[in-house]
Amino acid sequence: MREITLQELAMLAEQAQGEIRRIYLHWTAGHYDNTYDDYHLNITGDGRLWSSCRELTEYKEHTWHRNSGAVAVSICCCADAVAYADGSVDFGSVPPTQQQLETLARVVAVLCRGLCLPIDDNYVMTHAEAADLDSYGPADTFERWDLWKLADSNGVLCDGGELIRSKAKAYCQW
Repeated sequence: MREITLQELAMLAEQAQGEIRRIYLHWTAGHYDNTYDDYHLNITGDGRLWSSCRELTEYKEHTWHRNSGAVAVSICCCADAVAYADGSVDFGSVPPTQQQLETLARVVAVLCRGLCLPIDDNYVMTHAEAADLDSYGPADTFERWDLWKLADSNGVLCDGGELIRSKAKAYCQW
């Protein structure tokens, strides 16, 4: 695992252009400084970016039946998190930090720019969104609900995928 900059990530994305078709967003269900090789990129609690690969085209097992041609980005958090059928969540003892969410949005913007992918829910999905499509997410079994809900900058719970994609789009405007 090595720490990388957004500039280094941009170069990795450009090298993988045409081979990566999807970006899946996760959380580790662990602690702020625990990174995992299952994901191409990990974002620690302080918002630092770590890579577990030399190339984004490296195969990683992160999203059931969706690993080929995909990049996995995970924020290191949410130990003990629980989701409820009424739409409420408890982010556990290690909730997502604002630094992680901002870095995640920047990473999505850099990846989409370098990979020539649009920032929409066909190309950039949370694990919860992918799991819902495959019948093991919040709409069905709650087996995987990574980033299903997130608190916005005002602390209001909202759709996690929409929040990250909208922030990423804003970063692309800069």
